[in-house]
Amino acid sequence: MIETTTPEKDWKSTLIHEFINLGIINLYLALSFSILVTLNSLALVKYGIDGFNYGVAIVGALILGKVILLSEKLPIVKYYQEQPLIISVVYKSILFTIIVLFFNVAEHLIVGLFQQESLYQILIELQNQVSTIDMIYQILCLFIIFIPFFIARELDEILGKGSLFNLFFKSRTLNQN
Repeated sequence: MIETTTPEKDWKSTLIHEFINLGIINLYLALSFSILVTLNSLALVKYGIDGFNYGVAIVGALILGKVILLSEKLPIVKYYQEQPLIISVVYKSILFTIIVLFFNVAEHLIVGLFQQESLYQILIELQNQVSTIDMIYQILCLFIIFIPFFIARELDEILGKGSLFNLFFKSRTLNQN
């Protein structure tokens, strides 16, 4: 007897796969952002400023994880897919840093408009934020966070979906099917 997959079963497995994928992305980003919050907060503690705000890091990771998951479906992401790994990883790291910056600007515009600010006020605030060294530091940190993230994702795709997980958590050998 030949088993056929029902659309409902296929829909459920796709949903489960996407949910797990989003969970992995969110976990990585939440851990990375929490480390940055800790480093920043420890530097501020020297001056008597309490800055341990992990809520912002977690919420940012959740939002950014969904943005990444949706953005990975864009055709522009696949441009350097057949190039050496370093080119693909650096390209995706730069591209996703730009995507995140775009969404950050869009978020500021939307929040500013909901707070009844004028477009001029919002743009001045964005300009002041971009011109600070803090923003440059955040962009650089985000780019560096993306490098190991995309190395792992690219290697998993090259080795076969799930192979990298199996190497880390099951067996040290690749099963060639």
